Amino acid sequence: MSLNLKDEKLAEPRKMCYNLQSDDKRVRKQALMNLRTYLLTNEFTDEELQFIFNETHIYTLKALRDKTEAVRSEAINVMRCLILDKLPKNDYYLTYIFPVFVERIGTVELVEESEEIRLEMLQFMQTIIVKYSKTIHLKPFLNDCVSVLCETVKDKHPAIKELSCKCITQLAEALPDYFHTQAESLVKPVLTAFSYQRFKIRLEAVKCMGDIVMHSQYKALEEAAGPMAERLFDQIPAVRQMVVQVASHWLLHYRDRYSFFHKLLPLILTGLNDEVDETRDKAHGLWQIVGLQYERENESDLKDQMDYLTTLPKYYPENLTRPNLGCRALVQRTVCKIAPALARELSSWQGDVRVRCGQLLCAVALHAEDYLTQHLQDLLPAMYTAARDEDQRVVVNVLQASELIGLFVPVETWCKLILPAIEDAPHYGQLSVLSSLIKGAPRQYIKLHLEDICKLLAEDSICQSRKCKYQRELVKCVRAILLKCDQEKNELGEYIFRTIVTVISLRDSQNNDLFDFSLLEELQKSFGFLSISHIWSEYSPNLLRRINTDPISWTPVTVERCIFESFLLESGEAFGENLCEIGNILAKTLDTDADPESRLKTFVALSTALDSKDELLSQVLVPTLVWHAGRTAEAMRTMAVSCVCSVLNPGVGIDLFPEAASIKPFLDKLTPLLLSLTEDSSSRSRHLAIQALRLIKVIATKRKSWTTDILLTIYPEILKRLDDPNDSVRMTAVNALPVIFNDSPSEFKNRNYNGHHEHIIDTLITHFDDDQDYELQADLAECLKVMASIASKSTLTDKFYKHKKLMRNKVALEELFKEFIFIS
Repeated sequence: MSLNLKDEKLAEPRKMCYNLQSDDKRVRKQALMNLRTYLLTNEFTDEELQFIFNETHIYTLKALRDKTEAVRSEAINVMRCLILDKLPKNDYYLTYIFPVFVERIGTVELVEESEEIRLEMLQFMQTIIVKYSKTIHLKPFLNDCVSVLCETVKDKHPAIKELSCKCITQLAEALPDYFHTQAESLVKPVLTAFSYQRFKIRLEAVKCMGDIVMHSQYKALEEAAGPMAERLFDQIPAVRQMVVQVASHWLLHYRDRYSFFHKLLPLILTGLNDEVDETRDKAHGLWQIVGLQYERENESDLKDQMDYLTTLPKYYPENLTRPNLGCRALVQRTVCKIAPALARELSSWQGDVRVRCGQLLCAVALHAEDYLTQHLQDLLPAMYTAARDEDQRVVVNVLQASELIGLFVPVETWCKLILPAIEDAPHYGQLSVLSSLIKGAPRQYIKLHLEDICKLLAEDSICQSRKCKYQRELVKCVRAILLKCDQEKNELGEYIFRTIVTVISLRDSQNNDLFDFSLLEELQKSFGFLSISHIWSEYSPNLLRRINTDPISWTPVTVERCIFESFLLESGEAFGENLCEIGNILAKTLDTDADPESRLKTFVALSTALDSKDELLSQVLVPTLVWHAGRTAEAMRTMAVSCVCSVLNPGVGIDLFPEAASIKPFLDKLTPLLLSLTEDSSSRSRHLAIQALRLIKVIATKRKSWTTDILLTIYPEILKRLDDPNDSVRMTAVNALPVIFNDSPSEFKNRNYNGHHEHIIDTLITHFDDDQDYELQADLAECLKVMASIASKSTLTDKFYKHKKLMRNKVALEELFKEFIFIS
């Protein structure tokens, strides 16, 4: 190429730059576009390019400050083309562009107002850093880069913030030997991006913070550790994974890491129990590497453990994988600093903090093993509170940690701490932790302490709670204890029995489907009882003596009354075995001066219980049958007479009254009350009273105590009930009369009782003709047949002819009379 042509070629860019002085922005923009096209479409030597740069840079740099955004954007493109694409690496060119970066986007006061231009400038600076990476040419501009990035990382535009974080990482890689001189100044600016709403920015901020700390003094790590820990609460798993990754890098490579293990370990240990499988797997993999490196670095200190403690400890759970020695040793050397902080943060007002602390506690308990012993005094109170957290993630982790503590820490140690706390002010959080401690403890070690635990749980102040959650956790404690018991019948079994009976007797309605008296089946299995009845027989006497405290003052909600009701309904054979104590309690709790509602509830339970027991409690039932005004008293009488029917109901094979002498006092008291009840306002009471009188007749006949006087006292009242307005009562009376008159005393058949015979026959025939119910007529006919065997033939004949004239159903009466003649 001739000299003239060369001069013309190099003069062309200068001519284009003249247009950059135009007042028309379109002309200025076109000039820059032409200049870039010219650079791209022609080939130049390095010398020529340097000449072009020297001729044009004044104009293009001025264009970077142009008031028109489009011109500034095109000026950036021209400079990128020159510095990045055309010119060789040389810090000479950078001395012109970096002051502009600092001026436009690297000052506290916002100079470049356009977000797009700020982003383009930052992208330009990023490509320079990449091109000049690990070269001496970039070193003089480290301060300028950091000044720019300190501001751009705080930019409101998310793309600028994200790119700034990436630039920091690239700058650290580009100047590894010099970045440390300015790294600390980036810490606070980058921390502002940790809480930005876009997760990609948070992710990049955490990543670049890892590089910043690696090139900084200890103060940077101290500043960053707290915000890094907060990112463990991030809702995005990728951010939490990045925290774990950065923490593991620090643990492996930070030069003063031994002084900061207590700050770094929580960052990776929390990830071991993350909700996301991928995060947990990544944390486990990185943590294993950290532990193995620590083993190598401390091989002399850990030599004995590496040589001799190669097998799993006895009782180590099969479902757990024991961390390697280095991981355990790392945690054990720092647990004295981690545990107090954990205890504080478990009670944090922030839910996310409590969740992560629960996860960290699990990991610490697994690694620290018995090294947690001396820190339980601080940890346990915080765990009691956390076990009541509304967030189940916190609860699950705390209880899992409790199991591990129960496994590793001596039982005697945690018993001395938790049992006094429960005794002092029990709540369900303590019971939750206790059940998990018991569950985790090896049976061989906890066996000696079970009696102390059970004795405490059986205390009235502990087991007599009606709180729903408290009851659930108490039952969990009982179940955990039963899994650790052997088949030795000692006081331990009685304490457990007392706790079970109490908590079920006071059971909240929400717990009805969660536990019931089937818990006694677990007690039976653990202690080798033959049956549940044997459990009741073994422990009922002491139970009844404990609850027999002023029964007359019981109310419906009195604990002792609720327990007694459970005993009546569930005790089986033990009911009869403890009749004396039962009678003593009932005589007081069913006293007419006792609380009416309490008496009613007890009557209901007693009636249900006596249906299958036939136990006599006349000293309790008889007083309640006495009439008193009011609906409550009426309900009491109904329940009392129901109980009498249960008591008297034969067929179980139990001799309630072995001798006639034993039944007479009872009948003397009971019969008049039952007769008065046949006229009670309650139809149910009338119905039951007739049934009871019928049962009395059956028992008295068997004991040869059925006399004419008793018969003459009873039958008139039953006969009156044939006029009762209630169909059920009338039917009951008709069914009872044949039983009453059957097997009558021989004395009653004498002629001097003929008046009674006539009255009975008249009444029966009248109702036989009046009542059109076929079933009732058949029952009345049965009554007349019984009377035909008692009255004389002449009496029957007289009554037949007398009533035949007046009856509507003469045919039926004639057929019935023929049967009378045959019977008589």
